[in-house]
Amino acid sequence: MWKIVVPIFATIFAAGQCGLLGGWQNVDIQNEDFLNALNYALAQHNKGNQADIFVHKVVQIVSAQVQVVAGANYKIVVKLGRTNCQKGEADTGCTVYIDPAKAQIYQCTFTVWSCPWLNDIQVTEKKCLKP
Repeated sequence: MWKIVVPIFATIFAAGQCGLLGGWQNVDIQNEDFLNALNYALAQHNKGNQADIFVHKVVQIVSAQVQVVAGANYKIVVKLGRTNCQKGEADTGCTVYIDPAKAQIYQCTFTVWSCPWLNDIQVTEKKCLKP
């Protein structure tokens, strides 16, 4: 019986914490879980972006949504820009260039799946429109 009851309570708890199961809802961009997902997506993007030696940072959060699944999916649309810091350097106040030609601002959509109780997070989809 406990094998049935515990998952039901876990589902009710997750739905109560994050909203309705299955539907996309706007999420507070100050929410800690959202910020963790955003920071993870950005770190993975910078790590995988071998064509550029500079670190990119968020210039603007265009939209942020959450979908409750077995964990949470975050759909994050951001504008990113090139900073004055190279990859591998210590982040000592890296800022996005003011000059648009150097900043090369572009938009990315990340879908990040997060399951904190399993200590697991993954970027499941990434689409970027280069400048």
